[in-house]
Amino acid sequence: MKKLLFLLIVAILFSGCTKTDFQKIDIIVTGTAEPVISLNGTWKFTMNPQKNFFMNEIPTAGWKDILVPGECAMQGFAIDHNTPYVYKTLIAIPSDYADKTIKLKFEGVYSYARVWVNGSFIRDHRGGFTAWDCDITKNVKPGTNAWLTLEFTDEDNDISYASGYAKHQIGGILRSVSLLALPENYPESFQIKTIFDSRYKDADLVITVVPPDNKKIWAGFRLYDPQGKLIRLNDKRYLIKGDTTIISFPVKTPAKWDAEHPNLYTLITEVFNKSILTASVKTLIGFREVEVKGNRLLVNGHQVRLRGACRHDINPLLGRVSTPEFDKKDVLLAKEANINFIRTSHYPPSETFLSFCDKYGIYVEDETAVCFVDTHRGGQYKSLKQSGPEFIPQHISQVKEMVSSHRNHPSVIIWSIGNENAYNESFKKDYDYIKSTDLTRPVIFSYPGSVPDSIKCYDIISLHYPSVRGDIEQWGIKAKSFNSAKMPALFDEWAHVACYNKPELLEDKNVRNFWGQSLDSMWTNVFNSDGGLGGAIWGMIDETFMLPDTLSGYNKWWGIKEESNGVKMYEGPTVGYGEWGIVDTWRRKKPEFWNTKKAYSPVKVLVNEISDFRAGWPILLPVYNRFDHTNLKEITMKWRYMGKENIARIHNIEPSEKGEIQISPADWQKGEMINIRFFQNDTNLVDEYNIRLGKRGDSLPLLRAGNIAITEIPGRKVKIEGNGFRAVLDKNTGLLENVISKNDTLIKSGP
Repeated sequence: MKKLLFLLIVAILFSGCTKTDFQKIDIIVTGTAEPVISLNGTWKFTMNPQKNFFMNEIPTAGWKDILVPGECAMQGFAIDHNTPYVYKTLIAIPSDYADKTIKLKFEGVYSYARVWVNGSFIRDHRGGFTAWDCDITKNVKPGTNAWLTLEFTDEDNDISYASGYAKHQIGGILRSVSLLALPENYPESFQIKTIFDSRYKDADLVITVVPPDNKKIWAGFRLYDPQGKLIRLNDKRYLIKGDTTIISFPVKTPAKWDAEHPNLYTLITEVFNKSILTASVKTLIGFREVEVKGNRLLVNGHQVRLRGACRHDINPLLGRVSTPEFDKKDVLLAKEANINFIRTSHYPPSETFLSFCDKYGIYVEDETAVCFVDTHRGGQYKSLKQSGPEFIPQHISQVKEMVSSHRNHPSVIIWSIGNENAYNESFKKDYDYIKSTDLTRPVIFSYPGSVPDSIKCYDIISLHYPSVRGDIEQWGIKAKSFNSAKMPALFDEWAHVACYNKPELLEDKNVRNFWGQSLDSMWTNVFNSDGGLGGAIWGMIDETFMLPDTLSGYNKWWGIKEESNGVKMYEGPTVGYGEWGIVDTWRRKKPEFWNTKKAYSPVKVLVNEISDFRAGWPILLPVYNRFDHTNLKEITMKWRYMGKENIARIHNIEPSEKGEIQISPADWQKGEMINIRFFQNDTNLVDEYNIRLGKRGDSLPLLRAGNIAITEIPGRKVKIEGNGFRAVLDKNTGLLENVISKNDTLIKSGP
């Protein structure tokens, strides 16, 4: 009954998404009605596979139902390290898949997987967060059903450390599974890059096509602008042969892609077998160019600064799982919080997540799944071998799968080759591989100070947790006031959300607000620095896994208790590093979300009160444009005074420049407030300010003896009222609440 209820809740949660959110249809195959079929849903699962479990004849009547994708442990299966467990499902092969190459695509299985189809072994794979496929053409017959069997093992020496990091074994099918039908001449890959001229006006669209082995194909290309208008390329068809074929098209004055203007073009690639169309593929692309010049990172020739957060995949019911619903929600939450950059800690994200970053405009640091090698691993993992030549193939295969899958996404501007690792030769191999296949993006590595001076394996310095003033020394590499002279410094973990000392958080409510003030100070200082590229809050989403309270193995092989500076990180079956997000796992906004939105505001009003004003005259409001690519004349400013709303026209204020906005004349009166709101694209609220006319002290009430009334109210509270002011004192906490002077709230809650 509990399992049925669980599946029902998940179904209800996902029912709000449209089909296009779940299954992006980007390929049409001639003669095939549905070339991409989702295999997500309820499969069969056993924790005790019998001999020859992969054979079709093995009965599954005694096996349990399990939801795919989804962690096994989150669904009540207490899996352990280094022990194989098995999934099975019966899949229907459509009859119109005849004469096609038939593949299975797994987007993420943690951590070591083996696949059989109809009893035949197909392949194995290591690494839990990259996409890989299986060619099953010879193992199935179109028009019939086929048994798919997948065995996985959650290995305790996986280079991602993902189960150790989650405080429980996350093993299982974590991302979507699909069945594909492709024509035999379908290319191995399409690689797309855009190169601007020296003025960043015109661009070349460069397409590299890798044909399938020993096959020649013909291809034609059509390009549509963001409004759907056809851009003239060349009507000819190109012969694709050999290892690769590179085709270049000049494009006049394309609309550029950046996080503030996510202009997407649609490239249609048509594949032909001689004169017969076999497939049509749609790819959304952005014209943008990323460069490192000195200690600055440029996008389309403009310096960018990254207002970021570090994001994990996490689903409140399914665990370390990526679903389109939460992928989209996270991108929209980031935009709402004025975040323009996400670091995908500590593994590559899903294709769907990157597609939403492309669509809505988020810069991404795409990180391979290598974490804490020879540094911070603890508990049962501490003594395990973590590095050596035997790990190099897994390093390279993961990086190759990440780059080949994600290189066409304009949102990806940085490749990361790992998180907080001590250098070994595997990281040099990773760097060299990326540079051999993609020169369009820089590479970052943490900890860079562990890299010998004679070795080149990063283009951006990663430093974690600088002081609020931007001073830090990490493994011998220093930054002062967020500055680094030789290359850009990205503080891709900073401003850790307060979460570990729970008693203090309960006793001092101002800790959370002070965190926001600290972030505001850090962002202001880094924006004004020379080589400071920006930072990423740790973290975006709470790291809490609400495992079933009936799950066996707690504090034995999962959820093993550790203390940090004497503070217990969790109690009971809800495990993880803690509530370090600006939103919780259900994506409910915490106070830190609003602090982030305010601190990261790209429109900074430089005053909170105006003393120099005159009734009937305009007011000049000083502002700082902290956008990278947006002139403030693109922003809508609405202002409200004494109940009447108006719109102010903003004149030319370039990115990173200060200027003034003129507010139309009104009957300005001392002590009144002007409410000001800035909107991007007319609907997205960027920031809001309440500007006082006159100094705050000018409007405080005059207190005289005898005019204060004190009243006891329920809940051990005291109401205090006087001439023009009122407040509530909470006897339980000693805090003042709702301190109001002349209808202006001075304190909502606090000391």
